[in-house]
Amino acid sequence: MKRHIHFATLAATIAFLSPAAAQKAEIVAATDVGYAPFAFVADDGTYAGIDIEIAEALSAAMGITIKVIDQPWSSTFPGLAAGRFDMILAPAVINEERAESVLFTEPYADAPFGFLVRADSPAITGMEDLRNKTVATNKGSAFDRWITERAEEYSINVARYDKNSDAAQAVGTGQADAAIAFTSAAGWIARENEMFAVAPFQIDSGTHLGYAVNHKDPELRDRIETALECLKTRGVIAAAFEKWTGVAVAETDTARTPVPGFGAPNFKGYDETRHEVECSQ
Repeated sequence: MKRHIHFATLAATIAFLSPAAAQKAEIVAATDVGYAPFAFVADDGTYAGIDIEIAEALSAAMGITIKVIDQPWSSTFPGLAAGRFDMILAPAVINEERAESVLFTEPYADAPFGFLVRADSPAITGMEDLRNKTVATNKGSAFDRWITERAEEYSINVARYDKNSDAAQAVGTGQADAAIAFTSAAGWIARENEMFAVAPFQIDSGTHLGYAVNHKDPELRDRIETALECLKTRGVIAAAFEKWTGVAVAETDTARTPVPGFGAPNFKGYDETRHEVECSQ
């Protein structure tokens, strides 16, 4: 049974709530609804997806309602800075530019690259299997840069498209042998359409996904992160990714492993204060 939320339910109280969290009747969390598999509108009209399930679990762990609102991605970071909501509940890639204006939680998942292929195509287990093949990609993306840097060495023809969905369609119509994208996105497409599959070959992109709060609210960031770490140790984060993508989450993925300190290591706003992972229930 799918778990959906518009207004997450209040659950058991967690001990030692910070003053910032204690004063809030609810946490308003913004996400770009429509960015499947992280957040989208289900057939019954409710919100569903990876981040929606995590929000529900965070609500229960923190003992506070999380109200999820739809926000266009282009205005998400400005909206947080303007105080229109408390939290960005979306798969934001953690980078230096963004860390200058927000406080990131620790990464809640790695963001490996993967290859979407037709289910009836030969397996891709490494770069040699891409030799002399056509690989579709989203023009100007991190995937485009990665595959372009290796195109000459492996005689890869890079086909560039304006949207990830167009790159996937090229695979479906036989115009491309594979499409490179985040493994989570490729997994979602394969989950929804049996024509596709995710190749066994995945790439450690070195990038990570995180949630964010206003840079003036470190207590809220720490409170969210404490609950997030608890969910990691219980397997909740990894289970959400596996459910919605059909792709196994590695044991070393940050979706399973709490990170020391508070925030994203090596980025502005990181607090190296050590703490134990404590689950209230």
